Amino acid sequence: MSQTDHSELLSQVRNGDRQALAKAITIIENTGVAFALPADSGMKSQVIGITGAPGVGKSTTVDALVKLLRERKLSVAILAVDPSSPISGGALLGDRIRLTDHFTDSGVFIRSLATRGHLGGLSASTKAVLQLTQSAKFDFIIVETVGVGQSEVEVMRVVDTVVVVLAPGMGDGIQASKAGLLEIGDIYLVNKSDREGAEQTAQDISRSIEMSPPKTVAGKPWIPPVLLGAMQNGTGVTELMAEIEKHVNG
Repeated sequence: MSQTDHSELLSQVRNGDRQALAKAITIIENTGVAFALPADSGMKSQVIGITGAPGVGKSTTVDALVKLLRERKLSVAILAVDPSSPISGGALLGDRIRLTDHFTDSGVFIRSLATRGHLGGLSASTKAVLQLTQSAKFDFIIVETVGVGQSEVEVMRVVDTVVVVLAPGMGDGIQASKAGLLEIGDIYLVNKSDREGAEQTAQDISRSIEMSPPKTVAGKPWIPPVLLGAMQNGTGVTELMAEIEKHVNG
C-alpha cells in the first residue's frame, strides 16, 4: 500500500469509518508497521485493561462494562487478545464468538488480536493497534489480555487503568501474591461473588495490598480497591466503573 493510500485510510479511520479501522488493524498485524499518526490525532479515549488468569470471567466483565457504557451513550472499542491458531496464526476465538450481544451495535467496535507467540499477555502489535484505535475517537477502549496469568505485566504499559479480575476457589489469593499481579493492578475485582470463598479471597488480596509498596496516581497516594461482583448478572459493575473513573480523575 502506498503512502497516499495509507494517508487516505487513516483519514477514514479518524472520520469514524469502522471498516477502515478494521482494514488498518489488519495491515498492522500483517506487516508489523504502525501508521504515522499526526500530533493532533485526538487520543483522548480512556483505556481500561482487563487482565487475570483464565476462567475468572474477564470477557464477562468486559461485556458488563460495555453494557453500562452504552447505557450512558458512550462509544466503546474492545481489543481482545486471544491465543493464536496453530494453523492460521490468527486469533483462536475471534470476534464472531466473543461479545455477540454488541456485534451489531454501531457504537461498539470489537477486534480480536492474535498473540502469534508473543509473551506478556498482549500481541506484538497491540500498542500500535491501540494508538490507531485511539485516533478513531472512541470514548473508551477496553483491552482484554489473553489470560496467561503471571505474564500479564505488559498491559500496565499501554492502558490508563488495570483491572485485575480474580475468582474464588482458584487460589487467586496466593496467585496474586506470587505472580506480580499486585504490581500491576489498580483495581481488583473478585468476580463470581455468589460462590463460596469470595469474601475470603477479597480479604486475602486486601492484606497483600497492605503489605505492598504504596502506589501513586498523579502524585497522590492510591490504595487499589478490592471489589466483589458477579459480572454475569451485572452485580457490582456500577461500583467497578465508579472506581475506574476515580482512578483516572483522581
